[in-house]
Amino acid sequence: MQPPEEYWRFGDGTGTWIFGAACVAILLVLVRLILRERITLQGSMSFLVFLILLGGMALFPDTAGHVAHALGFSTLANFFFCTAIAALAVLHLRALVTLSRIQLRSITLVQELAILQEKLERSLAQGAAAPLAAQDRPEPTAPRAAQDRPEPAAPVTPAAQTAPIAPVAPAAPVTRDAS
Repeated sequence: MQPPEEYWRFGDGTGTWIFGAACVAILLVLVRLILRERITLQGSMSFLVFLILLGGMALFPDTAGHVAHALGFSTLANFFFCTAIAALAVLHLRALVTLSRIQLRSITLVQELAILQEKLERSLAQGAAAPLAAQDRPEPTAPRAAQDRPEPAAPVTPAAQTAPIAPVAPAAPVTRDAS
């Protein structure tokens, strides 16, 4: 009778403890970054879970070997790399979702900023015209022509969303010529 295979047993080597120590060091750096608010806890939760999973696989190779054998892997290394690749794929997908949200939010903020800038320019133009209206200008008898009305703000186009926005300079005081 043949003894059972022990291809997953790594109790003789120190390589698993070195990898486990590296995982613990990365975990400590990650916790420090979270505590200093360099990264958010919500954004790093999946990374923490995968780090603990891979560190656990390194620290408890016999248990990981049993799981690998039950899942049909012939060696523990194949199981480890398959788990690591799956973790990287999930982390990449999460990063893509986050970047998409940020891009949509940036577009919304640029549109809102353009609307506010247009309102500011209109209010500054009306504020500069108000002193002229209060002086000796006769009241118009006929209704204003369509060309005298201010044009509505143009909708923000995709090309305008990426264009840099120039800062708004304060309006210069309007003086009336004494002639």
